[in-house]
Amino acid sequence: MTDNKSILSVGVTGTPGCGKTTFCNDSGFKVIDLNNYAESLGCLENTDNFGVREMDVERMTELWQSPAQLTLYDGHLAHHLPVDAIIVLRCEPEELRLRLESRGYSESKVRENVEVEMLGGPWNDLVDDTRPIFEGAKGAIEWINNGCPIHTTPDLAVDWLSRP
Repeated sequence: MTDNKSILSVGVTGTPGCGKTTFCNDSGFKVIDLNNYAESLGCLENTDNFGVREMDVERMTELWQSPAQLTLYDGHLAHHLPVDAIIVLRCEPEELRLRLESRGYSESKVRENVEVEMLGGPWNDLVDDTRPIFEGAKGAIEWINNGCPIHTTPDLAVDWLSRP
């Protein structure tokens, strides 16, 4: 599906509730849910205070095997894995708040995730990353089909704090 044979794994990352799963499911590409993948590798640890099992991304990286075909890895920690390219999905903070509340997230978890999104989401982890990165869903399929040629940088990312 892509001209660049070296791009086989694309991490689709972003704050919880930003649309990663919807994007992946609508993409037409093979998709691996990171939670299921971590479970299959034995990389989910004890439950935290919010009832969420912690994902051991270091162990997942040690066990990483590049896929045989183009595959999207769906999860808010996907950018921590040795994927070939990354799509960062973003969501307007008030819309994100509504989505998370409708999922039954606690008030503190909603606030935490909205704050993370407002401050750049996964971009904070990607400042020095050299892999091809694309921000947003619009145009992302074409970007993948073109071999992931563009490298977006944090200074070009959506800045919710500077918007009116």
